[in-house]
Amino acid sequence: MPVTRAALTILALHAVASCAPDADVAAERALLVEADRRYIEAANAGDVDGLAALYADDATRYPPDGEPTSGPEAMRAFAEGVASTPGFHLSATPLELEISRSGDLAYTLNALELTTTGPDGALVVQRLRDFHTWRREGEGWKIVVDIWHVMTTGQGAGS
Repeated sequence: MPVTRAALTILALHAVASCAPDADVAAERALLVEADRRYIEAANAGDVDGLAALYADDATRYPPDGEPTSGPEAMRAFAEGVASTPGFHLSATPLELEISRSGDLAYTLNALELTTTGPDGALVVQRLRDFHTWRREGEGWKIVVDIWHVMTTGQGAGS
């Protein structure tokens, strides 16, 4: 069950936070905010390499009403799908961001508005919630779990 891995990741994050030494959380927060911003920018620019690079090699995506996908090839295929979607544009409103005291695990929750162009040429607007679990790797943050759900769908701007 997809939610199980996400729930276990959250539990692990809390467990690590309660027993690990403190990291420079303010510095890590700034890096994570930047990584989250780069995710939206890469998606909007159709930057396949940039978007795929934000996922860890062992990342798993849990799309609504779809099967989970894992690994670098799946993340690249997702990025290619984003880049080839007509009219693709994301607007993000950060809702939550939490980093473990150890500074190596974190999560972000964003409210998103996704605009695409439908087959009939009309704009399709979806409102989503997007949850990412991040892991500190090398000089930056990588997404290890990506799960989201669609809240509403409508046609035209402001639907």
